[in-house]
Amino acid sequence: MDQQELRAIGEMSVETAANWQNRANVLLTEEEKGIQEQMQRLLSHPTDKVVLTRMIDQSFRSHNPARVADQINSILRRYGVPDFFSKFDRLLVQMFLGLGRHFPALTIPKMIEKMRHNSSRAIIPGEPEALHAHLQKRKRQGVRMNVNHLGEAVLGEAEARHRLETYIADLENPEIEYISVKISTIYSQIQSLAFEHSVGVLVDRLSRLYRSAADHTFERKDGTRVPKFVNLDMEEYRDLEITVAAFQRTLEHPDFKTHSAGLVLQAYIPDSYGVQQNLTAWARDRVAAGGAPIKLRIVKGANMEMEQLESAIFNWPLAPYDNKLDVDANYKRMIAYGMQPENIRAVNLGIASHNLFELAFAHTLGQHFQVGDYFYFEMLEGMADHVRRALCETAGDVLLYAPVAAKDEFINAIGYLIRRLDENTAAENFLRYAPNLSTESKAWSFLKDHFLVSIDHMTTVGSTPYRTQDRTAEKFPEKMGTFYTDEFTNEPDTDWSLASNRKWAEAIRDRWRKGAGDAPLEIPLVIDGQEVYGDHPRRDIIDISRYRENIVVARFALATAADVQHAVSVAKADPDKWRQKSLEERHAVLSEVAMALRRSRGDLIGAAAANTGKVFTESDVEVSEAVDFADYYPFSSKIFSERDNVVARGKGVGCVVSPWNFPIAIPCGGVVAALAAGNTVIFKPSSDAVLVAWQLCQCFWQAGVSRRTLQFLPCSGGSTGMALITHPDVDFVILTGGTETGMGMLSAKPDLYLSAETGGKNATIVTAMSDRDQAIKNVLHSAFSNCGQKCSATSLLILEKEVYGDLNFKRQLVDAAESLTVGSAWDFKNKIGPLIHSPSGTLKRGIEELEPDESWALKPRNIDDNPNMWTPAIKWDVKAGSFTHTTELFGPVLGVMAAENLEQAIEMANATGYGLTSGLESLDRREQETWKEGINAGNLYINRGTTGAVTLRQPFGGMGKSALGPAIKAGSPNYVSQFMTFEEIGYPRVDVINKDHALLRLAQEWQRKADWGVFPPETIADVLKTVRAIKSYLYHFEREFSLENDYFHLRGQDNILRYRPIGRVMVRIQSEDSLFDVLARIAAVRISGCELLVSIHPDMRHTATAFLTSKDGQNLLGNSVIERQTDGDLIRLLPDIQRIRYADPRRVPAEVFVAAAEIGFYIARAPVLMEGRIELLHYFINQSICDAYHRYGNLGERSLI
Repeated sequence: MDQQELRAIGEMSVETAANWQNRANVLLTEEEKGIQEQMQRLLSHPTDKVVLTRMIDQSFRSHNPARVADQINSILRRYGVPDFFSKFDRLLVQMFLGLGRHFPALTIPKMIEKMRHNSSRAIIPGEPEALHAHLQKRKRQGVRMNVNHLGEAVLGEAEARHRLETYIADLENPEIEYISVKISTIYSQIQSLAFEHSVGVLVDRLSRLYRSAADHTFERKDGTRVPKFVNLDMEEYRDLEITVAAFQRTLEHPDFKTHSAGLVLQAYIPDSYGVQQNLTAWARDRVAAGGAPIKLRIVKGANMEMEQLESAIFNWPLAPYDNKLDVDANYKRMIAYGMQPENIRAVNLGIASHNLFELAFAHTLGQHFQVGDYFYFEMLEGMADHVRRALCETAGDVLLYAPVAAKDEFINAIGYLIRRLDENTAAENFLRYAPNLSTESKAWSFLKDHFLVSIDHMTTVGSTPYRTQDRTAEKFPEKMGTFYTDEFTNEPDTDWSLASNRKWAEAIRDRWRKGAGDAPLEIPLVIDGQEVYGDHPRRDIIDISRYRENIVVARFALATAADVQHAVSVAKADPDKWRQKSLEERHAVLSEVAMALRRSRGDLIGAAAANTGKVFTESDVEVSEAVDFADYYPFSSKIFSERDNVVARGKGVGCVVSPWNFPIAIPCGGVVAALAAGNTVIFKPSSDAVLVAWQLCQCFWQAGVSRRTLQFLPCSGGSTGMALITHPDVDFVILTGGTETGMGMLSAKPDLYLSAETGGKNATIVTAMSDRDQAIKNVLHSAFSNCGQKCSATSLLILEKEVYGDLNFKRQLVDAAESLTVGSAWDFKNKIGPLIHSPSGTLKRGIEELEPDESWALKPRNIDDNPNMWTPAIKWDVKAGSFTHTTELFGPVLGVMAAENLEQAIEMANATGYGLTSGLESLDRREQETWKEGINAGNLYINRGTTGAVTLRQPFGGMGKSALGPAIKAGSPNYVSQFMTFEEIGYPRVDVINKDHALLRLAQEWQRKADWGVFPPETIADVLKTVRAIKSYLYHFEREFSLENDYFHLRGQDNILRYRPIGRVMVRIQSEDSLFDVLARIAAVRISGCELLVSIHPDMRHTATAFLTSKDGQNLLGNSVIERQTDGDLIRLLPDIQRIRYADPRRVPAEVFVAAAEIGFYIARAPVLMEGRIELLHYFINQSICDAYHRYGNLGERSLI
């Protein structure tokens, strides 16, 4: 049809829509008028929608009426009683707030029943008697019903089988004609990367449904008997291709040649038009060969909020259109294409909408093409039923989409209700204007005009998919990244829902999955720019996914003590003058490294699979993080290097000692940080990840980092590795590994400058106010991804007693864990690959033995005749203080503990002594605040998994036993600074200080005294430096250290980086310290909010002591006093303080270094600076908080901003 014909159709449709609307208004009942008035009040008070969604979402979580009463009371006290409630309901709520909340056993069941009753127009009660009555009523009215059992994606295979049997029972039920099914409810392990496997499983399960539908018939009101019908719902964009493929392949089976089935296409996805065309061509061929037609339900789409969220989180293009005009134009285009007689006879249509203009458009087109028998209207049960009645009078057949949930399943309806509420209140949605809508109103004119404009747009709206990432043909801009843009953006991960990227993954597998006859890659050392192999000892790299086949994929040389000496001497000499390069020059080179990493993504993923057994989906995100490090670290260095008053230089020679569990991102981050700071680097990779490290180094060398600047030195971690670490010319070590490894390094070299991310015994706490399905989903990924071999993995699950006693929660948790696919990294269906080694030591004990009172909720199994391949384990009833509670196991073992309440759960989590990551599953904001203030961990996660930290979003690093050294977070703005030295060449620049402070007043007083010569002449210079230091400290405290920064403000997810005072800090005065060294450190401790302890040797006489005993000194000290302590006294105090601040590393006594090393205590010993942005780093520790605050994409009150 040309544009003129379409416009004529549009004009006729407007007249038809007006007739329907006028008739619907006549049919409107008094009850429906009341509902419309209530909806109008809701639209007039946007905050009421926030209250409503929170009450719907949170009233059904706890099974304890008192807990629910407390939660509802909190919500209503926070937001107020909704204005859209009726007068009677508002009165009831006020009575509840006043008295009823004190009698929750009486009031809460009535309140919950009221909520269920109010939603019963949209959610059909699922109890057999109630459902039977409703279906019979609709049948008598001549209304067809499409039954949809509500529920989000299933978590495990037992649940999927149960849901499948429910659908089959529906098809066997003579009262049900038509059902809707989501693929995520019949298979729990759908993976885009495992496309063929996922489709294969779905075909098998859909075949059961289609066979049951074909075997049963339904008798309509007129006595006609028709086969039962199964319609596949469409969910997220990522499921589009899988759903269509499963649908087509199932129907291609000879058994279903004459069976008709349907699926949904969403018009807000531009891809849908092309999919419709392909389906239509396929269906026409099918019908031409004697097959049955299919049915297509065309909807606009109701998952926009979650699609927007996914786009923001993954930095992918938004899959749907971003405006309603495009959506509406595509909707009409799909209808117009589908209505063509040659198409609709093969693909019958269901026109699903409540927009009368859209329905009228379809109706008019149907008349034009004379295809009225091949389509019908579809509407939602409980939405604008008066309109449905008007349509039935003139347009005939209407199918109602009927969501069903029984009382004990009502929690499954929450997501549906929230999505519908979002959709129906959207600014341009037809139903938003439905209350009191008149064809004479401005609202009607607005809707009509939009409708006509969208008809004009039908021929111009795009149909090209927005998600077009193609790793097989990827091209990058020449000028890309922070070096050119001066702005940091996270690198997008691979979108596995796209066919081209799956093809790319298959090519990686073909290239890197070696056969027995393939020659292993020979990996040399790289020292002084030369590849060194010769007669060095060598070690084979075995593909651990195929352990019994003994496939040697590579062989690497091991460095000797002589190699260490040679490499360190070259690194110290810096023959290629890396340390002399400006930051801009280093940034330019590291920008090229980032580009090389992008181009090498496939080989890095392949090497990780071959070397460490890491599955592709886990390695892919590592590459993105590696790119982020290369792009961000030199950019963040400007914070410190571009200060006029400070000269920043590298420390000298850095050694990066990397782990095997994150073989791409972590070593890359360490190497980049050291290089960005201006150091030469010796890279000692884990012996279990040398192949990946070799591939990683190629990216640096190809990008312009010389082989003298970055040397490659695989060696044993014992004698040779320790010789490297303890070498006097190695200025610092960056370690990611076990706490024991770091402690061993400090023991060997107590004064070692070590920056180490170490182990974790991480807990997720689940309270009664959690979304329990979501909690299980998050915990499973956190506990078992990469076979539990993540320092951030959740290894403790602490359940509030109500959740612990919830048998359904336990059943779902075990089912979901048992359903996780385990096996070779080369088989894309597997979500979990092998352990790096067969279990030994603590892991062997943890995976094979139970402690007293423990039981196996899920007993692990060794599978595939591979000692490294283990299924998940869940230990139940773990006791406080037990081996399982306190020991890092580093494998697929989850210990479950019971807590009386949140406070006890926090105590249990903190009792391990570690402090890396922690998770909370709770919808109660009060609980969230309590947990944030009480938990001791570096990375906090609320209502999401505890793994997968992203550069600058969730800078990574812990506290307690999870960090050795200064504990500055990787991926944070401050990380690179610890590998620099700073020389002050002027006073720091300070702008406005907004808040008064006792030390600011003191500094002003000292300034006046110095100006007027009140201080002794020999102290004036140091006092004036202290004055400038105090101002700089206060200024940067206000501008940085007192703030909670979110650098991204992502939709639905807060990512807060905040500073916490380190605790009790000792300022140790040594004889070489200047007066400034003493006064500035004391000022820094006080401004930071730490507890101050000033310490000096009993026999020492220092000019600072006289000053500190004066009135000026006492004002600086505040309530603190000077303690006279020997080094032995100081050493005994180490367990009771969090940090000692010396003024210079050369002033720290050897015995203090040794004592500190024995307990992993970090001594801050950099020269004292006036520059507050640098000096204050010694007195704070960062904490990252990631809060997934959205609910099913709904942003709550944020949507009102």
